[in-house]
Amino acid sequence: MKEFLKNLKSWQKLLILFGFLTIIIIVVVSVILIIKSEPKVEISFDEKVNIPGEELKNARAKLVNVIRNNTENFNKNIVYKGVARDYTENKADDFTTAEFIVDFDSISESYKVSITWPDPNDGSPNIFISCPLLDSKYPETPCATEANDSKDILNYLPHDGKLDSGESYSVVGKYDGGESYVEVKVESCGNEAILNKALEAARKWISSIYLNPDDYRIYVPGDICKNNKMMTSFPYVQANHAKTNNENVNKYLPYFVPDAYNVYPVVNENNDVVSIFAKVPGCGGYQRDLGVEFVNEYLKNHGINYPVDFAECKE
Repeated sequence: MKEFLKNLKSWQKLLILFGFLTIIIIVVVSVILIIKSEPKVEISFDEKVNIPGEELKNARAKLVNVIRNNTENFNKNIVYKGVARDYTENKADDFTTAEFIVDFDSISESYKVSITWPDPNDGSPNIFISCPLLDSKYPETPCATEANDSKDILNYLPHDGKLDSGESYSVVGKYDGGESYVEVKVESCGNEAILNKALEAARKWISSIYLNPDDYRIYVPGDICKNNKMMTSFPYVQANHAKTNNENVNKYLPYFVPDAYNVYPVVNENNDVVSIFAKVPGCGGYQRDLGVEFVNEYLKNHGINYPVDFAECKE
């Protein structure tokens, strides 16, 4: 290389030097423009949070897109600063879910953020951003988000109600490995009849806010009362979400238990059942075999005879 440079003429050396300088200037200017033009969101918390840094970074990036879609005078050159409140953190099995509301005073907008990540963290979080209409500092926030539109039920949850018989019930949004569903829980020692009444009351409430309860996975935990003790022994079959032309299928499917079973019919364009899809617990071995056996027995005992496709096992 030294010999090559030594043999070059002065003008050739200047030309090479000029070329290198030009490339460096182009790279530096490009980086500056990218950094300057990239819109940013900052979130300040008034308490310690355990959200992994990469997940929080992804949430901020999604918030940028949501703000862009909802803000008339969106400015990509400024930093949108939000203050987080109502922070909650829940751990279920191998997943942790953090939820909080972010108020952006400069644009008078509020958003609800939910981040679910696995433990150990494998860098694949589920991030849901919605508009907290009922508990929002800015209730007029436009509600077009990446996760839902203006008619998403998560905007209206949680909801508390009371049955005619006096029992209280609640409707909350839950996450099963990042997939959302609606849980209806009776806040007292009840029985199967009361659970069904709570389900019907929740469905009526969903209809009252101009949403279709059949569009949501609704789960009622199987807590029934035996000798004044709460017993989790009533497996709830959700008679909603997927309506088909087969009334018997509609009666017994979908069957859903969070983090365990999710069995539902697959239909064609005419709503005729063509097969059954089933997610079972476990990943190979004895536990999965038991899950497959349970699903097959459940379908057989209820006269449902269609090909069954089991979800692929993910380690």
